[in-house]
Amino acid sequence: MEQEYSFENAKEYIKNCFTEQGDFLILPTDVFDAMLDRVMHLDEDFMESSGVNDGAEYDDDAAFDALFDTLTKEFPEQKMYCMRFVDDYLDYSERYLDSIGAIEWE
Repeated sequence: MEQEYSFENAKEYIKNCFTEQGDFLILPTDVFDAMLDRVMHLDEDFMESSGVNDGAEYDDDAAFDALFDTLTKEFPEQKMYCMRFVDDYLDYSERYLDSIGAIEWE
């Protein structure tokens, strides 16, 4: 049963995944929250600009590159964490979308 996408529900779900994993608990809470909020907005921008919102296929590699490039520039002090952060984010975001029935698997 497909549920409607909610930015706030997605953020809570993804944050819980990060918390359970535990690798980013080293970051100050405000920095982690800012990085998560930013990467989610970057992903929304990527989906809009790449046509995903209009039915185009989501390109994981292109999304990773776009999110990683911007996140490392905007959070230079956390640059060493950004690769893993973006990779984990993409995985958790996909899990969220699958959990609400928003992904069609071929």
